[in-house]
Formats: sequence, C-alpha cells, structure tokens
Amino acid sequence: MADIEKIIDNLNLPKQILDKSEALLKTLFGPSFDELGGMISDSVRLRRFKNQIKIFSKAQQILKDKNIDPKKVSLKVLAPLIEYSSYEEEETLQDKWANLTAHILSSDTETIFKHNCISVLNKISTEDAILIDQLHELLIEKRLAKHKKQAASFQRQMKFLDNPPKPKEPEEFSLDTLVFSIGMTAKELELPQLSLSINISNLVTLGLLKWETDVEVSAEKSSEDPEDTDIDVSVDVYNNDDFIFTHFGDKFVKICKSK
Repeated sequence: MADIEKIIDNLNLPKQILDKSEALLKTLFGPSFDELGGMISDSVRLRRFKNQIKIFSKAQQILKDKNIDPKKVSLKVLAPLIEYSSYEEEETLQDKWANLTAHILSSDTETIFKHNCISVLNKISTEDAILIDQLHELLIEKRLAKHKKQAASFQRQMKFLDNPPKPKEPEEFSLDTLVFSIGMTAKELELPQLSLSINISNLVTLGLLKWETDVEVSAEKSSEDPEDTDIDVSVDVYNNDDFIFTHFGDKFVKICKSK
C-alpha cells in the first residue's frame, strides 16, 4: 500500500477526509488500490488483461472465420482501442468490442471514423447498446417494407410499360425517409414511452440517431398600411418526437453487431 499520509500532506487535506476517502477506496478496490491519485494494482491490471484476452480472442476468431488477414493498424487507433476495451467486463459489450476490433484490423476505413466508433463504444451503456440493435432491426424491416411496396407497384405497371422501372434494393432507401416515432416504437418494443425517450436522447447525444425536426415558415405584412411593404417572416423549428438513424449510426451498428 502506498504511503497515503504523504499524499495527503502534499494535498493539504484534513485527516478526516483521508480516513473517509481511504475507507471508500478500500471498499471499492480492496487490496488492489495503490494510491489516492488513481494508480491501480496488479489485481485490477489482471482484470483488464483478462478482458483484453477475451475481446481479442473473439476478434481473432471472427477474422479466421472470414478468412481475413489482419492489417497493420496505426498506433493512434490501436492505443485507445486496447485501452478502452480493457475496461469492459459486460459480455454484450465485449462482443461489440470484438466485432469492432475485427473491423479495425481488416478494413481501410478512415482513422477518424475508427476513433469515433471507439469513443462511442466506450461511452455507450449495455441498455442503450441493446436498444440501438433493436432499432436497427426495425430499420431493416422498414427498408424491406418499402422495397416490397415499390416492387408491387412496379409489378402492376409492367402490363402498361415496355421497360418498367426496377424497384430499389432495401439498402438503397435513404435513412431520411425511414422515420421512427417515439410512441409507435415504444409500442413495438413494449417499452415505457418516457424511458424510451430518455434512451433515444442518449443515442442522439452519441451521434447514432438524430431528431427529425420540422421547420415552419410564415410571412405576413408588418402593418395594414398599403404603403408599408415590409414583411414579417417567422421561422419555427420544432421537434415532434420523431427520429432517424444517422449514417454513422447505421454503419456503427452493422460493424459492432454480432452476426
């Protein structure tokens, strides 16, 4: 155990704060706590190392199953990947770290995109990670429904046209046209509407989703004087609780989701 008294002397903190802090830290970390400044001992390092082994072993298996040879990765990407993934002990998120690791070791995507994926996965909770997967499944269903509807419409036109148009593939439908509503989504997922709204806000903050905002513009004369040609224009931007996937969110889920 480090010399806590010396640390406290340097910080000029009262001894009663020391006693309470030390007791709390011992409760949280037991013998694994080294110093008040956040140093961690071998037992915590061992836990992190075990997490790394699990994640990178899964990533290696993913690459092996796909017959992909790992590529050299920039230290700027590899360092935060190893650092942040080592803290994850929950299996659902460990699987996502494994999939992200496999992607990073096998793709040529831009460094900033990889950094963003690492940052989001480091921040996301298990609850929100499960929710974004569920929403993405609904997104796939929306795309398939649009494809089937368009295909049926074009099928009806075949008898009248020599060269009927071909329907879009499901992936070709723009994310901007695939709108979710809080109320309907809560019913589909059997979740309380308020808690869903909070979780959606979390995912919006992470950049995986965005609110579908409406803009209303109105204009009227500023007075009834016929010689007054001034026009008052008002712009109302409001949120009606509808949301859509961002392109980053769509790609992030595909990369991190277990196949």
